[in-house]
Amino acid sequence: MRAFFVAAIALAGCTHAEEAPTTPSPPASQLAQDIRAENERLARELSAEGVFAAGIGETVDLGGGLNVRPLAVIEDSRCPSDVVCVWAGRLVLRANVSGVERELTLGQQFATPSGALVLAIASPGPRHTWPENEVPRPAYRFGFRRGG
Repeated sequence: MRAFFVAAIALAGCTHAEEAPTTPSPPASQLAQDIRAENERLARELSAEGVFAAGIGETVDLGGGLNVRPLAVIEDSRCPSDVVCVWAGRLVLRANVSGVERELTLGQQFATPSGALVLAIASPGPRHTWPENEVPRPAYRFGFRRGG
């Protein structure tokens, strides 16, 4: 009987996993301010010299016969900035690159006959929590650079 009681207590401990401690979320207004600041930073990066920005369905000419037209986001598994992740994740974009449909991954260089290009920036940044009532989620915009 005693062995049964000890086994039952041990099993009860196994079935109740403790939740990981969580960091309290900032108030919605602070979160909205953080998101606005991040969106402004990304907008500055998208308009920086040497960056060619386009949204889904827009074509951007990088010169030398190299143009890119984002078609669809295939994957956006980037780790949200308001979460701690084990894996950083990635963003994969289907795009028409100088007449050929390709998959581009954020941060990786892609070689073409007209030169290399990099999908360097994606906006908006990933977020686990988004106060839609305070800050509307903007449409995706992508920043491309010619590769080195």
